[in-house]
Amino acid sequence: MHPRVLAKFNERPRIIVLPDGTLLSIYVNREDAQQELRAIPSKDSGNSWEEIEVLLTLPMVEGRWGGWESLVDHQGEIHVFLLNDRGTGVFVDPAGEEDAVRLAAEDRKLDIWHFKTENERTGWVVPKCIWKGYTGALNSVIQMRNGRILLPFSFLTERTWIDRGEGLDAFWYAGRLSSTLVYSDDAGDSWHLSPSELKVHTPSIGLYGGVEPVVLEMKDGRVWMLIRTQLGRLYESFSEDGISWSHPTPSRLISSDSPVGMVRLGDGRIVLLWNKCLRFPYAHGGRHVLHAAVSEDDGVTWIGHREVARDPMRHEPPPPGGDHGTAYPFPAVLPDDDVIFTTGQGEGRISIVRFNPEWLYKKEQDSESFSDLDGWSTFGCQGVGLISDPDDSEKKVLSIEKQPGEWPANAVWNFPLGVSGKLRFQFRAGAGFSGARVMLTNHFSVPFDPEDGINSSFLFDIDQDGQVDTGGQINVGVWSSFEMCWDLRERSCDLSIDGEHCGSTALKHEVDGICYLRLRGIADGNDAGFLVADVAVEVVR
Repeated sequence: MHPRVLAKFNERPRIIVLPDGTLLSIYVNREDAQQELRAIPSKDSGNSWEEIEVLLTLPMVEGRWGGWESLVDHQGEIHVFLLNDRGTGVFVDPAGEEDAVRLAAEDRKLDIWHFKTENERTGWVVPKCIWKGYTGALNSVIQMRNGRILLPFSFLTERTWIDRGEGLDAFWYAGRLSSTLVYSDDAGDSWHLSPSELKVHTPSIGLYGGVEPVVLEMKDGRVWMLIRTQLGRLYESFSEDGISWSHPTPSRLISSDSPVGMVRLGDGRIVLLWNKCLRFPYAHGGRHVLHAAVSEDDGVTWIGHREVARDPMRHEPPPPGGDHGTAYPFPAVLPDDDVIFTTGQGEGRISIVRFNPEWLYKKEQDSESFSDLDGWSTFGCQGVGLISDPDDSEKKVLSIEKQPGEWPANAVWNFPLGVSGKLRFQFRAGAGFSGARVMLTNHFSVPFDPEDGINSSFLFDIDQDGQVDTGGQINVGVWSSFEMCWDLRERSCDLSIDGEHCGSTALKHEVDGICYLRLRGIADGNDAGFLVADVAVEVVR
């Protein structure tokens, strides 16, 4: 089953699965003076949702509550972790994450509290604060097979560029925050702080470093941590016991400055949710699309890299403040091994999505019937749309026509990741055509990315006379059949037009596979544009 939106909420809940298969979508109300821990149940795996239930009236301590995370332990009891701002106003006047470190520097606090049910979820243990300081968010909690509960988080330090620290820290900047975790060996009755402070350097001064860690127990008993950074990829750390951790190092996973979601399926496979996005100012890469992949070898290799969610407001300019986009995935595994997750930031953007991981294994995809442009990213562009095929008025085709001025005319299409593969499409240049660029790459960047050509894996240019830069010629006003065959092991991509080989282009950057087609109009002024139809791809993993 392909991804489908099951519900939309104003808050981003955490979904837990009870022993009887009931889902609880847990959140905290923000608007009332008396705050409550609430849940929306579902008895049918998220297809329908019942009335709101109040799980617990939260203590009237100094400060407001928010930033929840939840877990069902091996005994079926519910654990909920909440942040409390200790009266410093973080949850009274919340800001976007770009302001989080600045606000924290103004002596604001976000302590971690633990709430737990008892007696088969018939009552609640008296809650307690288990860590004091400032943490921006909770993104993960797991119980290991031996019963140990791990709650990773990041915390504010005194580190600044002026006072960077000693040793290697003095040679670069590791940001204002570090990552660590608290753990419990007695079902949450007592908590202990890991001795490890995990730091990741930043690409510029003033950033926050390695934050919002997510953990997963591996098959060999080790624990794997993925850490959000501002470096264009996730960093990783490993632990033999969940307590002491290795120094973070770069992982192979490209990512914007965004946290991940990870779950293990019943058969042992791992499903990863993350923003494989680069080159956009917000979140150092953007959060316009969310990707999913599945691993059969405990995270060594990944299958899929497919878009499972898109920002529903991506066609509008970003808001002037606050968080936005489709990010912060919180997944859970349903009894049938489907994955359900919440994602999204900002009003109108929060959704619950469900999909079958087998969908990630598809090796073929097509866009032959252009009923709409939902499968394409075209936001931030002009001159891109659907029109009738000049030869068949009943058929819709993609039209890309560069407009005068600064607006680009580009379209972006995601497909399953392939080390090698074959992509076919029909191409037709109009009279007055001024050029086109066809690119293949391994990551998402916004359609209007001016550096997509520089960062593409393979690229072909077609000039205004229909000449392809690797050889070959198209005729204006008629459909031509394009076939691009790439092979990363051979480091090349061959192009054929109407069955005739037209040369090849070399791999420009080392990548883990190809999963995006980008089409760009490259005219400087008025342009009749070009048409594209019958796009189809077959990949080999």
